[in-house]
Amino acid sequence: MWFNLHPGALQPVFQYALMTLVVIFFISVFVSWFYYKKYKKTLYAKIWLSIYNFCLTGTIIGAFILFFTFEAVPFLSARFWFLIWFLTHAIWAWFIYKKLKKLPEIKEEIKSRKEYKKYIP
Repeated sequence: MWFNLHPGALQPVFQYALMTLVVIFFISVFVSWFYYKKYKKTLYAKIWLSIYNFCLTGTIIGAFILFFTFEAVPFLSARFWFLIWFLTHAIWAWFIYKKLKKLPEIKEEIKSRKEYKKYIP
């Protein structure tokens, strides 16, 4: 089923689930862009920009996959595209999580640098 190049139509439940996922990614694009603009001059700006790019890419690729499965294009509606999309986004989310986990260390380093520079003339 995963590597069939001429898959059948998606069941309505999965079609609606895919639509819902694309809509969630689409809404997350605007939310992450808002927070990126809000925290542009802070340490969190790169994280919000990464989340924005993650959601924008998820929206675009998800919309393409949804369109191709709806139109039943033979190669481009194959199910392995779902697997590739999921795995790449899972890896990307893991890298974003690693960046988030390093934030306390970076904050501590900035604090110690400020403390050190306070005594330098």
